[in-house]
Amino acid sequence: MEEQSRNVWIKQDDPKLVSSRHKDIFEDILEDRRHTSDVGWSLRTRDVPTYKNNKPRTIDQVKEHVMASDRVKYAVEQVCMESGMPADEVWGQTKEILEEMSHNLKIGAIRGFAMFLVKVLKALFKRIYVNEEGIQKVRTMIKEYPVLLTPSHRSYFDFLLMSFVFYHYDLPLPIIAAAMDFMGMKFFGWLLRNSGAFYIRRSFGDDQLYWAVFTEYVQTQICNSDHPLEFYVEGTRSRTAKSYCPKFGMLSASLEPYFKAHIPDIMVIPVSISYDKILEEKLYAYELLGVPKPKESTSALFKARNILSEDFGNVHIHFGDPLSIREYSVGKVDRSIHNLAPRYIASLSAQETDLLKSLAYDLVLLHLKHMVISPWSMTAAVMVQNKDGIPMRQLVREVEWLKRHALNLGAYIDWPGNESSDTVVRSTLQLHKNIVTINKDDVIELVSMDVPSHVSEDQLMQSAAQHLMLSIYRNQLMHIFVRVAMVSLSINVCTQDTLPLDDLYNKYVFLEHLLNRDFIFHPGHTKLDFEHSLLTLTHNCGVVIKDNAILIKSSTNKYTTFFSQMFEPFLLGYWIMCRCLLSLHTDVHGKPKAKTPKVIAKEAQMLSARLLREGAVKHLEVLSLDILNNGLHALFHMNAVSKEKRDGQAYMYPNTIVLTNVCEQLEKFLDVPQIPMTSILVESKTVVINAKL
Repeated sequence: MEEQSRNVWIKQDDPKLVSSRHKDIFEDILEDRRHTSDVGWSLRTRDVPTYKNNKPRTIDQVKEHVMASDRVKYAVEQVCMESGMPADEVWGQTKEILEEMSHNLKIGAIRGFAMFLVKVLKALFKRIYVNEEGIQKVRTMIKEYPVLLTPSHRSYFDFLLMSFVFYHYDLPLPIIAAAMDFMGMKFFGWLLRNSGAFYIRRSFGDDQLYWAVFTEYVQTQICNSDHPLEFYVEGTRSRTAKSYCPKFGMLSASLEPYFKAHIPDIMVIPVSISYDKILEEKLYAYELLGVPKPKESTSALFKARNILSEDFGNVHIHFGDPLSIREYSVGKVDRSIHNLAPRYIASLSAQETDLLKSLAYDLVLLHLKHMVISPWSMTAAVMVQNKDGIPMRQLVREVEWLKRHALNLGAYIDWPGNESSDTVVRSTLQLHKNIVTINKDDVIELVSMDVPSHVSEDQLMQSAAQHLMLSIYRNQLMHIFVRVAMVSLSINVCTQDTLPLDDLYNKYVFLEHLLNRDFIFHPGHTKLDFEHSLLTLTHNCGVVIKDNAILIKSSTNKYTTFFSQMFEPFLLGYWIMCRCLLSLHTDVHGKPKAKTPKVIAKEAQMLSARLLREGAVKHLEVLSLDILNNGLHALFHMNAVSKEKRDGQAYMYPNTIVLTNVCEQLEKFLDVPQIPMTSILVESKTVVINAKL
């Protein structure tokens, strides 16, 4: 516990407070709920703070404002002119869009939902920890400014937990941008809408009418600050427990009122939600292999009620420091450029767009900074590299070693200070007994998974699903090590006596380009990240620099080897994607045949499966469609793959010279099998070996 004090964001640090109601900066908000009436709690009078400039209005008045706005009127006129449709018909469509979208927040529904939700949360989780100081800042900000809440998104439970926290602390319930998938759920779709969810399409395309209604609806909520606005800057749930690259559409619409001087400031609050055990872990593992997720439905929800008898450990919810958009944008944007243009025409300057992107990346990096790492994440990281089993004593030693270095890199580890390491590790193994077991020889092994009825019984895919469940938890700490690992990879594979720092930096840049879909790197921070990582390795991990070069023999050690092995599956997956793309047949003009990204990823997965079955590669993670898709899109951004549109559908094909160069560079970091060029036929699920290389 003493080591935790190295984390600068922890204000108090008392081992007596660990694993109790109060722990460091966190308070367990379920404790009182276990000893007092849920009915009384849900029906109590709530004294809720409100924004100082808020003008109370009904939901119908919000809709009237949207329909009467200049933005929507302009969009209706444009649609009428371009389509020739009668105005009445277009206005009818506009009203339908708004009715479909709008929330219907009602206190009666919220109280009923709160009573039901608290019982579910008490059944699922031991404790729900929230940082009290963060809550007090939220309370203060809500009174003074419009507030945007941007939580991390790794489970369906994220938005339920956010609403529960706000109800518990007598804060105004947030209105939540929710996907249309939930709207179709009988009863629950209605309940969520009445609890503050407003439904939006996943993609608007060039539907200017929808854009106008959506933008006006969001902005009127922000300008009048009826409620805090909650949305996920990553856009969708992460199935891998890694953060996704941010999306900019919702953030752009939300901040436009500030850029166009409708309001003096907006506060953006990042929220990090960390789970000891993810409810959807098995579902995610199969989704990563390409098994379609079950459609959201009320019947499926009731069928899943057996999870209420399982233990999902603790949840930590950290509210970060509010970010003032006014302060964030000082000296970076000139708001006066909008003075002469109609404010209802959506248009942000290049400076404002760049600032939005920078802010979005900062928000995701703040999520990661304040994630709480469980002992299981470190256990999983060790187990991934020992999937055939590892003795308990060795596992404990390796976890302790990894914990020390995670702490040195600024991670907050949820590690009880008054328990032995053996006790902590055994406890976390018990929590995840559906993934691992301890045999009679005290060796930790993976357990066989139950196969869902809708899933193929292919043995390789079953083993992969089991392994991917483990890797999901290892991924929870990958952001801590990714930068030092990118340096370590180059050191570990170097065959020379020394490696000049300039060459090391060039290799780092190459790896960042490759990995930037799987991990979050702030644009423009590459040199700074490299220098900081190199400093960390020299101070803490035995890397030796002399005359502006790495001394390879002195620097290659357990640190560089372990960090490199953590990221090897990603590079191997990218290499397989390269080989798959290079195997594409050419058309009559000698150009590689273009295919959809979905087909290319599936073909790469089939090649991965073949290599695994032949024993040519060992990492089951290369079957993950997430890794393969991320590799494909990274190659596109590196100009190794081109994209074209056909009938609104994206098609991709390789730029052979550039792609071959990328493939050759990748092979310098990996031991790769010697395989012939292949052609994979997705339709027949076969792999054809061409005789000539």
